[in-house]
Amino acid sequence: MPKSPLQNWIEINKEKKGFWESLVDVLGFACAEWLRRCRGQVLSKESAFYIFLSSRCGFDLGEWATHPEDHVDEIVDFCEKSKNSPLPDSLAVDYPDYLDLRGVVCPGNAVQARLALAGLPEGFRIKIALDEGSPIENVPQALVADGHNVVFREKKTNFWEITVVKRGSM
Repeated sequence: MPKSPLQNWIEINKEKKGFWESLVDVLGFACAEWLRRCRGQVLSKESAFYIFLSSRCGFDLGEWATHPEDHVDEIVDFCEKSKNSPLPDSLAVDYPDYLDLRGVVCPGNAVQARLALAGLPEGFRIKIALDEGSPIENVPQALVADGHNVVFREKKTNFWEITVVKRGSM
């Protein structure tokens, strides 16, 4: 089977500086294109990525974005699906207001939380579920350092839930 243009681009450029960040951008653009094609929504790559990330749509975009070099085949497959597959049913909500990061180890949980917040409109309120220990210590600090407001923390049975309000543009 011949290689896709994306596979060729990856093979040619994977050793270049900044390549993996560019591949994550491609992933975000694929999210945006899929939503545009299926819903008629024109969104930034960050907003589209967040919608996919938080929808539990069966794609582990957070892990892929954190370690793209380990998930090249999955990213290529996702990008190909974005061209002609229907949206997963879980993408019925524009901006999900809950992100479950339980079980995601540091620093991946902070990275995924930051990616999620990057895709939200200013002033949007989201609840994020975090494990006890370093996640509840580190993730809120990372978000506050980015200028977001952690407005509420609540201890649940075996995890924490924080409520974060997205900051305005810098």
